[in-house]
Amino acid sequence: MKKLLIGSFLTLVLIGCSTRPPAEHEIKQVPEARIFNHQAKLDNNATLVFIRDKGLTGSGCYINLFLNGQEVAKFETKERATFYLPAGEVIIGASIQGHGLCSFNAPRRERDFNLNNDEKKIFRLFIDQNGNTDIIPTTLYQ
Repeated sequence: MKKLLIGSFLTLVLIGCSTRPPAEHEIKQVPEARIFNHQAKLDNNATLVFIRDKGLTGSGCYINLFLNGQEVAKFETKERATFYLPAGEVIIGASIQGHGLCSFNAPRRERDFNLNNDEKKIFRLFIDQNGNTDIIPTTLYQ
């Protein structure tokens, strides 16, 4: 019985240590007050959609999103925001920054992508099992 309880506890702890994509119906829009730039839709721009995962890891902290080094939004879990950028290379970064429990200021994870005119790309913002933020393209929400 003791082994079963310990195993159950460890399973619950490990499940809480990873984030996972939310279902489409769970996703809400990032409030305008936490979106700072790249909201003007122009002809031939690429459209970038970011969706933050759900899960306990880092759920009390914002994930800060950066485009070409400029902070553009702060995401809570299960939030989505759309940005418009000209075609070409973009460097996308994400990190957790803040106060209190969110003040560990882990290094920003950055990825570069090439954007084409009128292209739409969807990305997941997530926290891995080591507590690092990351950005990956996804086809889950096409």
